[in-house]
Amino acid sequence: MKKLTKTAIALFGVTTLGFAGFGAYAFADNFWQGNDNMVQINNDLDQLSQTIKNKNDQLTKAKSDLADAQNQLKDAQSIQSDLQSKLKNAQDQLKQAQDQQKSDQDSFNQQLQAKQQEIQKKIQEIQQAITDGNAKVQAKQQEVDKANQQVSDLNNKINDLTNQLNQKNQDSQDLSQAVKEAQDTRDHADTVVNNSK
Repeated sequence: MKKLTKTAIALFGVTTLGFAGFGAYAFADNFWQGNDNMVQINNDLDQLSQTIKNKNDQLTKAKSDLADAQNQLKDAQSIQSDLQSKLKNAQDQLKQAQDQQKSDQDSFNQQLQAKQQEIQKKIQEIQQAITDGNAKVQAKQQEVDKANQQVSDLNNKINDLTNQLNQKNQDSQDLSQAVKEAQDTRDHADTVVNNSK
């Protein structure tokens, strides 16, 4: 606006000097034509002044909009920074959780492997005990079978001896009967002989 005013003053000064350079006659002769020019210039200056005012208003509004946009950008950048910080924290927490999960999984796998090895060892011990027990049972069964065979052999011997004893008893009874019969025959013979005397 000030620049426009200075331009108008300078233009007016030049015009005035121009008028002074001409004579009074020329000035009087051209007064009305110069007056029209001055009116046109003033109109142009008013239009230019209004245009500049409009541009200044637009510039002021643009500056205000720019300031608002910069504030919004600043707010958005602050929000972005906050969100990035939260995102980083969330990522750190996620990594910690993943690390903890991996550590827990590794620990669980180690414990599981140790327990499986312990169970496998116990199964092997039980299987060995079963194998040893079966071997002992088999050996004991062989001993029992052998003892049973011995008992059977002894029973057979007892039966044989019993039969022999029974046979001996029968033979002894037969012999006793024969002796008795012989004794009876002798006694009878003695009686007959004695009676015949």
